[in-house]
Amino acid sequence: MPKKSGTSPEDEKEQSQWVFLAEESALTQDIDNSKPVICRLRHPRTDDGAMFMFSCGDTLVHEIIVFQEEYRSWFVGQTVQEDGSLYLTTRVDPIFLVLPYLIKAEKKGKLMTSDQLVIDDDFPECNRLLSCTGLNELHHVCDIKGDDDLKAYRYNKDKTLLWLKLKVTKLADRLQEKRINVSSGAAAASYVKSLKTEAGSKDDCIRYAHGMVSDYLNEEVSQELQEYLGIQNLQDATPVSEPPTKKAKLVEKVDPEENYYSTPTGKSGSQKPKKESVAQKKLKQVDKSGMKNIASFFSPKVKKEAK
Repeated sequence: MPKKSGTSPEDEKEQSQWVFLAEESALTQDIDNSKPVICRLRHPRTDDGAMFMFSCGDTLVHEIIVFQEEYRSWFVGQTVQEDGSLYLTTRVDPIFLVLPYLIKAEKKGKLMTSDQLVIDDDFPECNRLLSCTGLNELHHVCDIKGDDDLKAYRYNKDKTLLWLKLKVTKLADRLQEKRINVSSGAAAASYVKSLKTEAGSKDDCIRYAHGMVSDYLNEEVSQELQEYLGIQNLQDATPVSEPPTKKAKLVEKVDPEENYYSTPTGKSGSQKPKKESVAQKKLKQVDKSGMKNIASFFSPKVKKEAK
């Protein structure tokens, strides 16, 4: 984040600073010159609080994801930011954030009006979701009764599964188009043998896309979507038969052609004389008079008898 002008390094150190990577649409000011708002909302997957950011005018909502590493800092101006975390924003369809409230009301047999759609005492900022442009697509996940002046909403499971299926299919097609490796053994790009990465099969992309969409669904809806898509669990899938591995060719033991541990014994009736090497020929030309056999150094010493 940019520093304020006219501040000393001591003042900068006391300020809370973060390094953000955000979409331009989340920071662009509207006519009212409103600013982005960071707040806590109930996460649809965990049901716990998580950080989100509303764009100017509350028209878009983004989830804030924090990337942290040990021993990491940032240099900001003339100061060192001790917190080396990197904050990323990713846009979220607001229907995913509203869906848990619709499901909860449907289990109680209630219809919800627009002003009752998102009411949460633990997370009061959730009413900002009503201003998001994506909520005009609520008819994809619920039944709507009433007229334009007063509408009531009720969660529809069949509509929701069909809507989620379209999300998964569109995402899977995108993964295949970008040739993204979605296999379980995916490796870093620096370790890929070929520059041309093999794209995963359609089933692999569907499975991977289902996992990405399930990051914003509770366990029950995620399981229902998996059955609706016909995705088989990996532990239940039949393992693909692999070709038999090739046996390593054993290296036959090869005896040395030359014997360096004994002197030549002459020709044998059953063996042909072996060709002497250059080293052996030179060894024959050396005067060996006065030299002891190397074996004599390892023979036991004979004690001399006393006279």
